[in-house]
Amino acid sequence: MNVEFDLVRAYFEQNGFWVRLHEFSFELGKKITPFPYFEIFNPTNSPKNQTESFRIFTGDLPKFSSAIVSLIGWNNTGFSSDMLTSDVRIMKFFRKQIEAFKILLNENVVLSLREGKKFFLILPAIPKSDAKTKELFDLFKENGVDGVLTMSSLLENLLRKSSEIRQPLGNSSFYLLKLLKAYGLATEPQLNIFD
Repeated sequence: MNVEFDLVRAYFEQNGFWVRLHEFSFELGKKITPFPYFEIFNPTNSPKNQTESFRIFTGDLPKFSSAIVSLIGWNNTGFSSDMLTSDVRIMKFFRKQIEAFKILLNENVVLSLREGKKFFLILPAIPKSDAKTKELFDLFKENGVDGVLTMSSLLENLLRKSSEIRQPLGNSSFYLLKLLKAYGLATEPQLNIFD
């Protein structure tokens, strides 16, 4: 069980998308690197040809009817809470991740999946500095990424929706968020950290 995968699935499902998880592995040096990705599809959304921000929020989702979404998560990449306090560490971490994505994005399997679809990444964090964030976004754009979401934005959206949904749709991670909120362990003032 991968909690991050469950959260990503719950996020897109709660926002009207059908979600299919795939996992693809490729060799990077001596190491086999997993590449989890999600195909998302919402037939009721019609793609909008308006200028989009590179950073995507929940309000932007109706602009997309389908996309390929990949997760750079905590579980499979070595990202740690120590990195959250240092833009330099975050940038170094993402530069290494981009090297892996360069190889992967040229694989035939991935190229065929991406045909005609946007490619988004879900990131564990972004730099606090606007200059470093711009630098990071430019690096991703140069390497075929069409937009990014952050895990904190996904969690914030799911926490807000958790009290609205009576049944958590069989997703244990979503149910856990609902419990945290019900017992006051995730209260409204704490949600302000995501702003």
